[in-house]
Amino acid sequence: MTAAPETASGSGGGGTSEGLAALSVTLPTFTGPLDLLLHLVRKNSLSIYDIPIATLCDQYHETLRTMQELDLEIASEFLTTASWLVYIKSRMLLPRPAEGEAEDPREELVERLLEYRRVKAVADILHDEDVVRRCLWRPALAAPDAVEEHELDLEAVDLRVLARAYLEVMERHAIENPSPLTVLPLRHTVEQKMRDLYRRVREERLVRLLSYLHTLPDVEEVVTLVMATLELVRLGGVRAEQRVRFAEIYLRPGQKGLDLERVLEAGDGA
Repeated sequence: MTAAPETASGSGGGGTSEGLAALSVTLPTFTGPLDLLLHLVRKNSLSIYDIPIATLCDQYHETLRTMQELDLEIASEFLTTASWLVYIKSRMLLPRPAEGEAEDPREELVERLLEYRRVKAVADILHDEDVVRRCLWRPALAAPDAVEEHELDLEAVDLRVLARAYLEVMERHAIENPSPLTVLPLRHTVEQKMRDLYRRVREERLVRLLSYLHTLPDVEEVVTLVMATLELVRLGGVRAEQRVRFAEIYLRPGQKGLDLERVLEAGDGA
C-alpha cells in the first residue's frame, strides 16, 4: 500500500513561496490479514510452528496504526484478525493446567498460516506460468501497426520456467495432434492355428508348447497360437500337461476324437 506524497507551500504578503520537502511513505501491498501475518513472520525470521504471539500481535497492530495514520482504507477482515490476535494473546497469558496436555491457543493460527503459505506458493507458480504463456502465444486480435516491438532480454529469462513451458507445449501438441493409428490386416487367425496345431499334435503325439513358441519370431503369431491352444484344450481335442510350475508344457491328443472342421464351420471355435 502506498501513501501519496504530500507537499505543502506557503507565501507571505510580497514574500517568496518556499516548498516543503515531499513526504513519501511506502508500505507493502497485502492481499489480506494472513498475507500481513506471513510477512511479519518472514521479516522477523520467526518459526511459524512456535510464534511469539505477543511480538506478532504488537507488530500487527503497529502496522494497522501506520495505515490509519496514512488515511488508508482498512478492510474489515484486518480488524477482525486484530481482535483475534488479542484473544490468542490473552489466552497465552492464562496459567496452563498442571495435568494433561493443554491445547495451544496458537494452533489454529499456525494451521491457517501454513495453508496460506502453500496456496501462495502455488499461486506464484501459476502466475509465472501465465506470464510464460502470454509470451509464447500471441493474442487473437492483431496488434496495431503503431505498437513498437521490444527486443526480449534473454539474460532475464528463467531457463527452468522456459523448459517447463516448452514441455507443456509439446505435451499439448501431442494430445491435439496424435499420431495416425495404423491397423494392420490379420496375418494369422485362431482357426488356422487350431488346424495346424491339432494336426501336428495328432501326428507327433507329443508337442513341447513353450519350445515351439520360442521358434516363432512374430509376436502376433505367438499370441494367436496360445489362443488356439486354449481353445483346443477347452474343446477336448488336446490335453495340456505341466509337471513343474513354470516348466515346459506338453500337448498330447485328447481322449476323445474331435471333428475340428465341423466345429469350426458350426462356429464353436474361436
